[in-house]
Amino acid sequence: MTRGMHYSQRDGIGRARNVNDGDGFVFIRHTGDVSPSGFLPLRAGNIREGDIIDIYRNAPVFRELRDRSLLKGKCGVCGYRDACGGSRARAYAVTGDHLAEEPFCAYEPAR
Repeated sequence: MTRGMHYSQRDGIGRARNVNDGDGFVFIRHTGDVSPSGFLPLRAGNIREGDIIDIYRNAPVFRELRDRSLLKGKCGVCGYRDACGGSRARAYAVTGDHLAEEPFCAYEPAR
């Protein structure tokens, strides 16, 4: 079992489930800049200036991405938000807001 990960968070073959930009995933650029993913270019810190674990745990963007109650629009009211969360990178690319609703999701949750 992956350290710190409960069995119910895995897909049965050892991979983590429900991994999303900044929530179970971190991207480190060749410059040392840390962001939630390669497709979500929000700088959260730099490993040359700070500890990667501290950045992941405490940088505002990472904390926001792990708090699914902050999601906006239909993602914010969707019954699948904890399992899915939508693409934060697509939301950012289309709206400029990483917490906006997933712009290409066809699912329409009851509001």
